[in-house]
Amino acid sequence: MKRLYRSFQMGFSFIELSVATAIFSMGLGSLSLMMLAAILGTAEARHHTIASSQAESMAEMIAMSSDAYGHYIFPAGEPAGTCNEEACPPGSMAAANLAQWLQTLRDELPGGDGLVCRDSTPGDGGPENPSCDGSGPLVIKIFWEESRHSQSAEGVMRRVVSRLPW
Repeated sequence: MKRLYRSFQMGFSFIELSVATAIFSMGLGSLSLMMLAAILGTAEARHHTIASSQAESMAEMIAMSSDAYGHYIFPAGEPAGTCNEEACPPGSMAAANLAQWLQTLRDELPGGDGLVCRDSTPGDGGPENPSCDGSGPLVIKIFWEESRHSQSAEGVMRRVVSRLPW
């Protein structure tokens, strides 16, 4: 008589299931890291876009009141000026615009700050020491912090510099 040998497999073994779960978990972990990197990259691009648009905004403000462009230039510190609805001399309007622009930078950028100055080497400096030498073209410097590129809590300073034709 012939014997029929039958071998049935009833599902997966525990080892196979453990290996498959480990591989799937590593894939999900990698996917979450990629999503986190994309989110941080998007935030950094948003900050750079805000800084660029605010530099363009300041350039337009200076162009609109070209007779008061000297009031936009300041080496450091807060601009002062009052402007009401009835009367607004060019110097006061420039100071009010500058104060509003600085407040927008502080609200929209982490550690945001900016200034307008004359500088022959505009690619240097920071918010504490903008390194404006008083000669050269009129430049707009905007600074902010990006913590993604640093292991420290304070982050790395980023800058956008816009040169004006005046």
